Amino acid sequence: MENKIEEKFSTRDLYLATTLVTMKFRISNVDYQIEGQKKQPIGYFGFEKTKELNEIVDKYWQGELKVEPREFVTNLWSLKSMVMNEYKNPNNEISKKLSSN
Repeated sequence: MENKIEEKFSTRDLYLATTLVTMKFRISNVDYQIEGQKKQPIGYFGFEKTKELNEIVDKYWQGELKVEPREFVTNLWSLKSMVMNEYKNPNNEISKKLSSN
């Protein structure tokens, strides 16, 4: 029996993640880390790594994509909200560690 390793793509680039969601790629997970001088949560967005996703990421960095602006902004707000909901969730492991310090 072979062990299949699922490949994941993760980014902390909120605009890239928003673009991928707008291009109809499904988020597989959302996580965060507390970073910076202001100790703010920074979201990390996971996607299933596929050939199509890799092509869109390449086009994103080359400035070759166009997305519908209202959908992009709506998705941007949703992703920010997802990170804050994860951050403020009293039942997640990171919140438990932070509150015990």
